[in-house]
Formats: sequence, C-alpha cells, structure tokens
Amino acid sequence: MRYVLYALLVLVVILAVVLILGAVRLKKKPAPAHDAFHVEIDETAALDHFCRAVRLKTVWPRQGEIDYSQFDAFLPLLRELYPAMFGVLEVNLVNRYGLLLKWKGKSADKPVVLMAHYDVVAADASKWSCDPFCGEIRDGKVWGRGSLDTKCIITALLEAGEGLVKQGYTPQNDVWFSFGNNEETGGDTVPAIVDWLEQHGVKPWFVLDEGGAVVSSPALGVKGDFAMIGVSEKGVCDTILTMNGMPGHSSTPKDSDATTRLIKAVSDIQAHPFPAKLSDAVKEMLCKIAGYASFPMRLVFGNLWLFQPLVLKIMKSNAETGAMIRSTVALTKLEGSDTINVIPNKAVAGFSVRVAPWDSPDDLMAKIKARAGEHAEVSSEYTVYPSPVSPTGSDAFRLLETTVDAVYPGVPAVPYVMTGGTDSKHFTRICENVYRFGAFRFTTEERAAMHGNDETLSVKSYLDGIQFYYKLLQSI
Repeated sequence: MRYVLYALLVLVVILAVVLILGAVRLKKKPAPAHDAFHVEIDETAALDHFCRAVRLKTVWPRQGEIDYSQFDAFLPLLRELYPAMFGVLEVNLVNRYGLLLKWKGKSADKPVVLMAHYDVVAADASKWSCDPFCGEIRDGKVWGRGSLDTKCIITALLEAGEGLVKQGYTPQNDVWFSFGNNEETGGDTVPAIVDWLEQHGVKPWFVLDEGGAVVSSPALGVKGDFAMIGVSEKGVCDTILTMNGMPGHSSTPKDSDATTRLIKAVSDIQAHPFPAKLSDAVKEMLCKIAGYASFPMRLVFGNLWLFQPLVLKIMKSNAETGAMIRSTVALTKLEGSDTINVIPNKAVAGFSVRVAPWDSPDDLMAKIKARAGEHAEVSSEYTVYPSPVSPTGSDAFRLLETTVDAVYPGVPAVPYVMTGGTDSKHFTRICENVYRFGAFRFTTEERAAMHGNDETLSVKSYLDGIQFYYKLLQSI
C-alpha cells in the first residue's frame, strides 16, 4: 500500500510539473525596443479625402433600385484625390464598377493583392445622430456609413501610396488593389476579378482584406491589445425550411398544423447545436492571448490536452467565442398566414447557417432536415463553402506580424477564424496566403455599430491605419 501511495505521489508531482511547464511556456511578447513607425503626412488633407469618400451613398441593395450615379462618381473621386497614385496605376474595370488597379513593381514574381469594398449597407437616417452619409468629423471621430466598413481601408491604402509615389518609390513587387462594389450582397464582382487575374496569369503571393483589427480583450476576458488576423472564414448556407400541413380555420387548431410543426422543428433545431471543436487555428489563438492572462488561465490554455473540455464549455457560454468553435444556426425569418384567423397550408423559417472550416454545408443541411422531420422541405438559397486555413508560418504572415509590430509596438499578431464573411474567400482558389486584417484600432462600441447606427471611426485610429499601410507598402 505504501508503494502505491508513493507511486501516486510521484504521478501527482510529474503532472504538476507538466502543467506548470505548459503554463510557463506561454509568455508575453517582449517589450518593444523601438518607437512606433511614423511618417509625416498631411493629416488634414487625409481626413478630408476620407470624409469625401464616405459622403458618396454607395448602397448596393439586395433588392430595389440602385443609385448608379454614386458608383459612377467613386472612381473619378479617387482620381481627383490621389493624382500622383493614379499617374502610375493601371486601371481595369471589372463588371463596370469593380476597380482592379495595378501598381507595377520592380518584379512580377510575388504579386500582392490588397483589397476592400466601397459598397455599404443601407442606413435608417431616423435612428442616427446625424446624416448617415454626412462624412463629418465630430468628437474626434469620422462619422458616416462606410467609415468602418470599409472605405477607411481604400482611402488609407491610396493615401499611403500617394505619399510613396511622390517620394519616387516603386514597390519591389507588383501591388494590385481590388475594390469591390457589391460585397455586402455577396455579389459577383470579386469572383470576376479573380477570374480576370487568373486569366492574366497573376498568382498572388498573399492577399489582405478586411476582417480583424487591433482590439482590446478579444476573448475570455484576457486584457490587452491584440492584432487579430483572420486566417480563415466560415462558410454560409442560407437555409429555408418549409413545413407543410392542412389549411383550416383558426378556431380548430391541430398538432398537425404547418405552423405548429414548424415551431416544434425550430425548437428542436435550436436545442441541438452543432458539435463544438477546438481547431488548430483556435488553439493557436488561445495560446497566443493566454500569455497575457493570469497564471490560472495560462495553466489551462497551456495544457489543452487536459483542459480542452473545460475550455470548450467556457467558450460555449459566450456568443462570440462560441461561434469560433462550431457551425451556428441563426433563425432570421418566419412566415405563416397572411390572415390571423387562417391556418396556412405551409409555414416557412429562414436560417443563416455559418459553416465552420471542418464542416460542409451539405452535412449541416442533412442534420437540419433530420431534426425538422418528414413533413419539412429543406433547401439552400445561397451557399459558400468555408475557406481553407491560411498558414501562420509563412513569410507573408511574418510580414504582417513585423508590420503590426512596427506601427503598434508590443501588440501581438494573433490568428483567428472569422465568423463573418469577406470577398477574400474568392481568392483562396488562386492563393494559399489569404489574410483578413483591417489595420485600425476598433473599440467595442465601433465594432457594434458596423452595420448598425452611428457608424464612426476615431481620427487617431484612421491616421494610425495610414501608417500601417505606408509601412506595408514599403515592405512589399
């Protein structure tokens, strides 16, 4: 018995040592030994250019009339604001409003694509504190739809390029700017741009689009600033569930009514979420941010081989982190009878299904169908497969890391899987290094207003973003 106790004690000691070593290896990034990269720019002019771009009402709706005049005005505005840049850019129009601009470098061997979109979602002026397209600076912020999503990227890129061209700079490699006009509606412009590049033999070294940003407390209560770089994004499967039944009068309801069947099916689907998983990308994210956490948290994240079930449970308890570890189903539409006293012969539910990189839309639809039952019809209105995970050990990712460190000293670059979607997914068939990072510092309030009311971006954040793109273009 004594030997058994000794053996158990030895095992406990070994386990304790292993756990402590796992926690200790998660370290903070060393304090920077340099000041932030900075070049002198005309800040007043840069902000004026940004505001003027925001004022164009470039709304590309899913349904209804499109004001093409606003899109027709966008390229001429860019030419006016950035004359030096457009003096060297080759301009290609794709689908009339897609802007594919080439800045010829010294070499075409490792071309780079920097992208964003200039279409924006609609805005209800009655719920804003100002005109949604005012493009004004108030309280240290630039106000207007598109200030975050994503005209800030377009003008910051061209602002940096304008300064470099005036200095006589030519990039080492070709730089392509891809500016889409219908990203918000899942349009066909960027797929056509990818086709154009492929037909012209352009295979990008890396692609950088909107996505993550410099944020505070990205997950699980860990404090500090982190540059969140998307290395993949979830797929989309807009799913329609139609439930059939016998029509009738509302005075004699039955369990077999289409509406009753639909509610039961919806409840069953939402009560059984898809399985959660800690993917390699999520594990890397957790390990990187855990270096800035308390020792107990480092003990957990440094030993995921043991604590993975606990971490999954914690992440499931939060909507944002929960979406990182599983495919999700969001009920967004319900349709029944047009008349309140009539039981319809069919009832319809619409789900926005976001597909994790390890799942497939077909499998998820089959699971939804199984939950819905024999009386249901399940179909997809729009399907995009999840993007492959881009490597974090590539030279391209290291370039982004060093650029982040130059402009935001001490801020670690952290990979993550985006729960939303971007146009960059279309580039994954011609490029393995596709990353998603808008080079600005976003507050929690700013992120919440991205498709909501009072969308703003702080003046300082915008100017810092110009510094990032300036440094990135120099490094390319």
